[in-house]
Amino acid sequence: MTLPVTSPFAFLWDEPAIEPFTTLLKRPWDFHPKFGADGLLERIDGSYAWEDDGFVDALRIKSETDAAAIRVDHAGGKVWERDGGALTILHQLVELPAPSDPRAPRLVIGTAPRVWTP
Repeated sequence: MTLPVTSPFAFLWDEPAIEPFTTLLKRPWDFHPKFGADGLLERIDGSYAWEDDGFVDALRIKSETDAAAIRVDHAGGKVWERDGGALTILHQLVELPAPSDPRAPRLVIGTAPRVWTP
């Protein structure tokens, strides 16, 4: 007897994850599922380009507990980034104001230079 395989992404179609995920699906996001050699879904990548503002939002979901989202400006500078549980990330991404909104993050997040060690 073969037991059915439960997808680690099944939570996306259950409450409460369905609401923010459906909100993103209604927007013109470009989603790309990534499948492993066994044919099973390994992760979901998505992106949305804000054409008027030159910003891009991106999302990666590997599991219910492993997700990340980022917004970059027209020059590729990171202005917003989160990682953590998928449900939390989905809600934060849906609540993120449009780049033209005065409340939206605009400052590029800096990075410290790497220290050379011998």
